[in-house]
Amino acid sequence: MKLLLLAALVALTACSTTPTAPTPSKTPPMATEIGTESSRIDYVAVQRALNLERPVETLGVDEKNFNSCEMGYGYSPNQDCRTIYMTVVNVRLLCRDSEGTISTVLTEADVTPIASQNIRWTLKNVQGQFRTDGLGYGQIVAVSPRSQKRERLKLALGNEFLYMRANEITKVITPRPWCSM
Repeated sequence: MKLLLLAALVALTACSTTPTAPTPSKTPPMATEIGTESSRIDYVAVQRALNLERPVETLGVDEKNFNSCEMGYGYSPNQDCRTIYMTVVNVRLLCRDSEGTISTVLTEADVTPIASQNIRWTLKNVQGQFRTDGLGYGQIVAVSPRSQKRERLKLALGNEFLYMRANEITKVITPRPWCSM
């Protein structure tokens, strides 16, 4: 009887500890980590630790600072300790089929997503690029020694560019030249 009970207990334990397939994480494919740091730093893990992972559809800027010696994930625990800022900017880029100033309110039917395009960006002294998804969404992840949320953000596609304050950017509707890139 004890042997039968022990066998049942082992079978139940074996079934309950069988590993399951991991759930795929939804990290945006257009995330770009740029900064002056070495490539040994796991910026995705830093972003997760700071709770800055967010869907690209959540537009706008979010920023947190951290002590490099307390962070880990490739930062030295005892050398060059400093405060660092991670800034995440989610943006949606759309274009309209007109140029110049317009006086009408645009609807979704009047604009086209700037889809699957490599967008260059500059945020103060930090720069990089991201790729928009099929609906025109993109994400910038920047690491820098100072806050970037009130700095001017330059977005460029080909020879076209625009400037906005990082804390003011969400959905951006661009003129016709951006549509034909």
